Order: sequence, then C-alpha cells, then structure tokens
Amino acid sequence: MFSSARYAVLLVLLLASFARAEETEIQYLSGLGKDDPVRWEFKADKGQNAGKWSTIGVPSNWELQGFGIYTYGRVKPADGFPRVHGIYRRTFTTPANWRDKAVFLKFEGVMTDTQVTINGQSAGPLHQGGYYAFKYDITSLLKPAGQKNEIQVDVDDDSMNESVNHAERRGDFWNYGGIFRPVYLEAVPKTFVDRLAISATAAGSLDVDVALSDTRAAANGGPAASVEMRVLDASGKRVGDPITVKDVALNASAHLSGMFSNPRLWTAETPNLYQLEVQLKLGDAVVHTVHQKFGFRTVELRPGQGLFVNGNRVFLKGTARHSFWPDSGRTLSEQVSRDDVNVMKDLNANAVRSSHYPPDRHFLDACDELGLYVLDELTGWQAHYDTDIGHKLVKEMVEHDVNHPSILFWDNGNEGGFNFDLDGDYAKYDPEKRVVLHPWAEFPKGIADTKHYPNYETLTQKLAADPVFFPTEMLHGLYDGGAGAGMQDYWDAILKSKAGAGGFVWAFLDEDVKRTDKGGILDSQGNMAPDGIVGPYREREASFYTVKQLWSPIIVTPDEASHSFTVTNRYGFLNADQCTYEWQTIAFRQPGDAASGSVVLASRTDHGRSLAPGLSANWDGWGTPVSAAGPDAKKTADATRLIIRDATGRVIQTYVWPTEDLEHRLDQVEQSVAEAKPTATESGATLTATAGDLSLQISKTTGLLVSASRQGKSFSFVNGPRVTAMGPRSAPPRRQDPPPLPQVVAPDSKLTSLTHEIDGNDLVIAAIFDGPMKSLTYRLKPNGWLSIDYVYSISGPQEYFGVGFSYPEADVKGMRFLGEGPAPVYQNRLAGGTLDVWNRPYNNTVDGDPDDLKPGEHFDYPLFKGFYSGVRWLELNTSEGPITAMVDQNQASPVYVQVFSPKTPPLSLVGQTAVPFPNAGVSFLHAIPAVGSKFGGPQSTGPMGQPAMAKGEYKGHISLYFGKLQTR
Repeated sequence: MFSSARYAVLLVLLLASFARAEETEIQYLSGLGKDDPVRWEFKADKGQNAGKWSTIGVPSNWELQGFGIYTYGRVKPADGFPRVHGIYRRTFTTPANWRDKAVFLKFEGVMTDTQVTINGQSAGPLHQGGYYAFKYDITSLLKPAGQKNEIQVDVDDDSMNESVNHAERRGDFWNYGGIFRPVYLEAVPKTFVDRLAISATAAGSLDVDVALSDTRAAANGGPAASVEMRVLDASGKRVGDPITVKDVALNASAHLSGMFSNPRLWTAETPNLYQLEVQLKLGDAVVHTVHQKFGFRTVELRPGQGLFVNGNRVFLKGTARHSFWPDSGRTLSEQVSRDDVNVMKDLNANAVRSSHYPPDRHFLDACDELGLYVLDELTGWQAHYDTDIGHKLVKEMVEHDVNHPSILFWDNGNEGGFNFDLDGDYAKYDPEKRVVLHPWAEFPKGIADTKHYPNYETLTQKLAADPVFFPTEMLHGLYDGGAGAGMQDYWDAILKSKAGAGGFVWAFLDEDVKRTDKGGILDSQGNMAPDGIVGPYREREASFYTVKQLWSPIIVTPDEASHSFTVTNRYGFLNADQCTYEWQTIAFRQPGDAASGSVVLASRTDHGRSLAPGLSANWDGWGTPVSAAGPDAKKTADATRLIIRDATGRVIQTYVWPTEDLEHRLDQVEQSVAEAKPTATESGATLTATAGDLSLQISKTTGLLVSASRQGKSFSFVNGPRVTAMGPRSAPPRRQDPPPLPQVVAPDSKLTSLTHEIDGNDLVIAAIFDGPMKSLTYRLKPNGWLSIDYVYSISGPQEYFGVGFSYPEADVKGMRFLGEGPAPVYQNRLAGGTLDVWNRPYNNTVDGDPDDLKPGEHFDYPLFKGFYSGVRWLELNTSEGPITAMVDQNQASPVYVQVFSPKTPPLSLVGQTAVPFPNAGVSFLHAIPAVGSKFGGPQSTGPMGQPAMAKGEYKGHISLYFGKLQTR
C-alpha cells in the first residue's frame, strides 16, 4: 500500500499532468516570421539555383532566398508564366505526452499548390489557394514519441487550377512561391474543441458556436459531454456568470448564448477586449480548454445616414495594405504587423483594407489590440475562384478570422473579381452575419457603394445618394502624386455628406521588392507595383503629413481677434478631454546656426475641456502663451506650439502659430555687422555694386543679377529675379497619359531704365521694365545684404507664376529652412506642414536610372526638391559656400519657394502625376501647380486642383546673403 504522503505526491503529479493536457499544445516546425526562419532542406526545379539540394529558411518566399523566378502578375513573360516546383524536407520528433493526443499539421499560408507527406504517406488532399490557413490530421502517420518523422512538402508556385492563378497570380502585384507563413504541429485531446465563432454585440449579447470533435474509436461510449464558457476581462477577472450547455453532440456544433450588462465596447478608438474561456467536459472532467479574445461591438450600414459602430456614426480613414516587406516578400513578422498598425495610427487612420487577400493572424491581432477597422478580403483581382474551390477558401478564411472584432466587413474579391455563388457562404461560418462587400461596386444594392477612384464630381454625386458611400480605393498614389493630393477637397465633402463613410487611399506602401537575381536592387516593375503613402521601408512620404493633418480627430483654429480657439472633436467615441494639450513657447534656430529645429523656452500641459464627439466649441481663455523662466526668461518667443496627444500618448496633431515678434527677429538677422559703405560703377554692359568684400553685377541689358562674389569667390545664384509662369494644362482623358509638359518662362520683359543712388547708407538700384516685370529695386546694405523688391503683372489661369533665379544643381549639398516642413507641397496638397527649422540633405529624388525602364526606380526619402510653403528663410549649403534668402511672407498672397525640379521617371511611367516646374534653380512663387494621381489629372480632384487665377499686379520682397553670415 502507498503511504498517504506518497499518494498525495502522485495525485499532485497526475493533476498537473491532467491540467496540462487540457490546453492545446503547439510545436513549431518553422520560425514565427521573417526574422527567425528555421532551415529546411530544399530544391527548386527552375530559376535561381535550380536542381540543387540546399537549405532554405521557413517561412519565406523562395525568390527572396535566391531560388525560383520573379514574376509580376500582370506582366506575362514571353514564354508564359513558369511553374516552379519546390520540395521541402525536414525531420522532427514529438513529445512523449502526445502519445494519446490528436495531432494536426497546420499551415498558415503556402504559395500555391501544396501536397504533404509524413513518413512517405500522404497527409491529405492537395491544397490550392496561397493565402489561406489549412491543416491535416496526421495522428495516424506519426512514429512513436522520440523517433524521427520526415515531412516533405511539395509546392508549385503556379497552380494547376487556372481560376486560382487568375484570382491570385495574374493580379496587379508581385507573385511569389513557397511556405511563407508559419508551419506548426498542434496537439489536442482526442475529444476537443475544434474552433469557436463568436458574435458579441454592443447590447451585451454573446453568441458562440463551438465546433466539437472526437477522434476516439468509440466516441459514444463515454460520459455525456457539456460545454461551459466564461468571460474574462483584460485583467483576467471573471465577468458575469458561467454559461453551460449539457448533453452536447460530439463531431457537431454547440451553441451558447448569454447577456452581459454594460460591457466595455470595442471600437478603433477604444479597443476594449475580453477573453472567452471555453471548456469541454466529459462528465465532470475538463478534457479541453481554449481561449479566444473578442470584443463587444455592433456594425450597421444605414442607407441615407452612413456607417454606424455601436450607434455612433463613423468615417473610415483607411489605407489599402498588402502584406509586404522588400527583403522578404509576403513573409512578415509580428513586429512588422504591429509597426504597420502603429504607422497607420500615426497617420490618424482608423481603418485598413487587407487588399487583396487575408492578412497574417498577427496583423489582425494588432488591429484588435491597437484599434483599426478592417475589411478582410478574399483574393480575386478582377478575376475570381471557381465555385468549388471558392467554397473551400471562403470557409478557410472566415473560420480563421471570424473572431476578430476589428473586422467590419468581408470582401468577396475585388473589381469585378466576384463569384456571386460565394456571397452566401460567409454567413455560414460567421454568427455575426457581417455584410459582404464587392469592392468597386454598389453591393449590397442600395446599401453600400464602394466605387473605386471617383473623380470629385462623381464623389459628390455618390455622397448625395442613399447607399452608404466609401470608396475602397481612392486617390491612387504614384511617385509623389495621389494619396494626399486632393484629399482636402475629398475629405471636406465626405464629412459634410449625409451618407458618406470615408474611404481607403491606394495604397499604404511602396512595393519595391529586393531582387536577389539582380544584385539586390529594389524593383517596382516600372509604375505597376503599388505606390503608397509610405516608402518600402515605411519611410514617411509627403502625403503622409497631409493626410495626418486632415484626418486629425481634434482640430484647433485660433481666433486672433477674440484671443480664443475653436476646437472641433472629430472622434466618434472619445471626449476631447481624453487628449492632452501641450503648450510650448519656442524660439527658432537662426540662419548660420549649426542646429535645426527650435528651442522650447517654456511648456505647460493640460487636458482641455469636455467636448463630446462630433461637436465644436469656442474655448475662451484657453492656451494662454506660456512665459519663459530661468535662463530663457529674456529670450524672445518666435511662436506658440500646441502638441495634441491622444490617450495613449501618440501625437495626433501639431500646430505652430508665429508671434508678432517673429518678423522682428527675422529683421534682426539682416542687421549683422556693417562693413564699408556700398558703391556702384558702370562698365560696358554691367553695373557693379560693391559692399566690403561683396561684389555684385547687374546687367544693363536685362536688369537682372548676373554675378555675385565675395573675396573673389563666385556664387552662381544669378539670372534673376526673372518672371516665370505657365498657363494651364489641358486635362487629358481619365487613365490616359498627358502630353509632355513644357517648361515655360513668361515673355521677356524689356528693360527701359536702370538707375542707382545712395539712400542713407544703402545703395539703391532701380530697374523699370516694359512687360510682365514692372520694376526691380535692389538695395545693397553696408553689411552685405542685398534686398530685392519686385513688382510684376500677370492675369488669367496659370499653373504657376512668380520670379526665379538660376543655380547649378550639381553644387548643392543640402539646405536648412524655416518654413512649413518637412515635405514639399502642391496646390492641392498644402496641409500637413509644421512651422520649424528643417534640415534637408540633397538627393536626386529618384534612386536608379529614370531614363529607361530598368528596375531600380524608387524615390529617395525624404524628398529634397520641390515646392515649399511658409518659408521665412532658406539657407542653401553649396560647394561655393552658403547662400541665404530671407522671404517676406507679409504679402497679400503667400510666397512659395521652389528648390529645383524633381527628377522623375519617364513620362510614360509618371502619367497624370507629371507636374510642370519653372525652369529655374530657386523660385519665389505666388502660385504653384497641383498634382494628379495615377488615374486622374489634378483638375479631377476638386477645387484645389484647378489652375490658379492670376489677378494682375503682384509684389514681393526677398533678401540675399552670399557666404557665411556675420552675426552680432
């Protein structure tokens, strides 16, 4: 007999073993993602390293590992699409405690046709469809614990099923092959919970379908089965009472339901999650326990009213995202997924479309936890699966993703790639019965309209109709066009509409893939691969800043007359007092300083005032400028900066309002140490003006600055200021390339007189013209500053107009400027800038050779060349020395600064994002052009996309300094 002590120890061990047996156990045969692949034996029959046994990391796309053949879906190779066959092999053992368990082999995603054997025996039927999770019961195929098992996976990248190829591999994106998502073994009791499907509403109702399986030989001979579920909150505390159903049938589905009072609701703004614990019992014994996170929320499409989540109207601020990383294709990691969600949240986006296939599980987990609304999509880019395989893949997708509260809708294909026979399948596996969309179409008819790439006219028409309108693709990004270009007009119209529900920018990121077969270049397949709002490595593009500002949930507008602020709360659920508002008094760095940015003199943080979602209010006596203290007390404040953070600490908006003292401080920059009194001499065709070691020459023929030198060293900032302008472009038919863009200089102005005189300590040179330029007044000061006042006249519609100078681009190393940065702007993409001192190193815009169609054309971020707004001063760093320009913004209309012309790919690739630039190195402009998107010229994007209307006489003032500034 056992002693009581020995019996107690044995009982503890048995109970511990039994407790472990209740949970699902997982053993990975691969890594979890791109950063931790596990080596398998591998051989591919075509392409790179064909016919040789080697090893490959799993998961991965084999092209990125130096195997197979890169292909792009829409680009058919001359000899047709290849079918690369890859063979994967490895061995594994299973733990001893799995002896009495059912073991499943699970694949999260394999491209594309997959056949599996375990120890030489088939694991099950061929699987077709590259983006879907599938599994095999391999219990009977395994050797006893501790003995080696061999797994072989045969993969064809191109499918034997042509409908799979047309849906997945002939689309407008890169093709890949291989086991690209994790592979693992899952061990469960012989009687187990196979899966859950949850529907949890904002009213607190919870309905759960529990699929039960039993692999025992005599499943009906044991005790009765029951299922019990408990709801736990984020801290693990039980919510409500357990719910149980008894006498359930095995190898069938049990339904449990209950009501929970006042649950914390899930939204993208309040991503409150609960955990469901489900236990399967045989008699009193718990044989299997599973856990699933979920959220309570209700989604409604109300024709004529909009999209509602938990009874509140919601606008989808979304981007369309592919699963993509340049160095690993569609093999990602949990870190990439979370980073992508955070980038979107930084953008003030609240939604993402998983175009054009279901994403990784960890991406949906991140959307649940961090808060993004999701459209989950069955693959079908303008073509669809046949009905037989479509039934299987819809089932796999919905069963895999159904419990994510972030998913608002299912997408049944894309842009005509709809198999209508599948529309009813989604509800079979989704107890919530989410609406099924046809992205690009009005479907369900009269309920939702998701038309792609509406021009502004079509947008406003659709917004006035009853179907809830939210284009699932809009403002197609291409190079520097689209995305944010036109967004202000679009977004204003959407917010004012009766049934608009937002939209999705195409696309989230630039899909430039690393070509292992071409020396590691990044390849975008010309202009075909998706072009996004961030770069391939998630670099912030110019449109990022525009969209971030326009999508900000808190808008603050100062009223200078009343010294108050109008605050608008565009959240759907959060009060404005959930944000923090940091007020800063700042002083900007100056020209000649080594550093950029600004100095914070003082700061204060508060929580604002209560303001419910959707409301605006005037906040009097709020945001009083902070007074500096301590060593900064005597410094002059240049601006007040307001940084708004959400409840998580994320910056959602930054405002900078300059003080009246800023202009005085800028004037002081020109009051540097005085040198000799300036003089003027005339010789032949030039007038030479000197001040100390500075010498300037002005043409007596043109009246323009033709040379500048200091201490004998020349500066090539010349041939200006001359009037530069261009009349309006014709609008090409939609989706057609525009004609070549001429660089047009305004008609020459004829110099009629050139005089000079001493005014106090300054030399004044006055030029009078007949033509667009009316007058130039040069004022050379003893300290070497040259101020220029100009007056010109121009009328009618214009793409751009102003004055410009020539400068050799090859001599430029970079620039610093005080202006609304960090990115260049266009007329229909002005939002997003923050007034500060920005530092930009020179780059040539396009990395690669833009003069042919070879791969390797992608933008170099951040962009350097382009139009900049709100510039107060600009300091060019050149091989000749620094050149500083002070810009007077106290004019009737703002002055934009053009810094060279961006280098772009050929016009055949740029299409309707082509933009005319002045034929000048640096220009000071009263109007700049708009930019189009891939599928539409700027005129199609709304009022801000139209050419500017010049209205006669314009005045401007700039000051120039050549060389290193001498400060007091």
